[in-house]
Amino acid sequence: MTPISVIIPVRNEGEAIVRTIESIVRGRCSPFPLEIIVVDDASTDGACDSLGAATETASEVSLIVRRLDRWCGIPYARNRGAEAASYPIYVMTDGNTLFPLGWDLPLRHNFGRSRLLAGTIVDMTSPVRGFGCALVLPSMGVSWIPTPGLYGGYVPVTACACTVIDRSLFHHLGGYDESLPLYGAAEPEFSVRAWLSGYEIVNLPDLLIRHRFRPEAEQDAFCASINPLLIRNFLRFSCYYLPEDLLTRTYDYYAALSPDDFESCMSELVRGGVWTRREQLHKELPLDFRWFARKFGLTELATKR
Repeated sequence: MTPISVIIPVRNEGEAIVRTIESIVRGRCSPFPLEIIVVDDASTDGACDSLGAATETASEVSLIVRRLDRWCGIPYARNRGAEAASYPIYVMTDGNTLFPLGWDLPLRHNFGRSRLLAGTIVDMTSPVRGFGCALVLPSMGVSWIPTPGLYGGYVPVTACACTVIDRSLFHHLGGYDESLPLYGAAEPEFSVRAWLSGYEIVNLPDLLIRHRFRPEAEQDAFCASINPLLIRNFLRFSCYYLPEDLLTRTYDYYAALSPDDFESCMSELVRGGVWTRREQLHKELPLDFRWFARKFGLTELATKR
């Protein structure tokens, strides 16, 4: 059976990362070659220092732990994990997930070199299930798709808790955009880039990945602490792809939300070459955002807003 590399960025997940690894190892339908790459994003809890026990008795399993010297965030950590991975199938996940028994079966039945697969994400503490994510305009954020098959099985955005992709395709696409640092916008940007490159994202309703989400108050406090960075990331994402009419609406949204941050973020983006990147993408990608908007009904949504 084709070997699989599972890539897990981790920052202060405590014992959850051990449970994640154990579920991945024990959940295999057979002892196929499995490589688990944990990228420790400068954790301070020491949880990644003794992960070997989770795999030492398992057959055909290798564990690689790569520690970053400073907190770099999800896009950077995922890319470093992908550099260390060697097997043909990449599974991107988080350090606070639990994989079901037989998790590799729906993955193998649907895997293709020209498509990404989006696992179905199940909240550990509520009935909420996300069958992939939808892109939301004008913020450029995402929302969970609450029912399977909403877009005929295709999804606009695959969640970071379970994204499956061919190794060669990942590197062909260039990995996650590291100019979207720490948190926010990297997963939808990667998904949009994959679609506009001519590839597809398919949801797997039967691949149920349980995920421990942060409590709402804790998540809100975290986002508030990095609010300027989040605004900059979503503005950069929008500048890459949106046609001028939709881009203006995103500008208006963030200018109203946080006027001071909007001005400083736009100045920083201009200095950081965002328009050069936009021009490069528009030249290289065979499809444009209007095609994406038509496919997933975003043009009508944008008009309503």
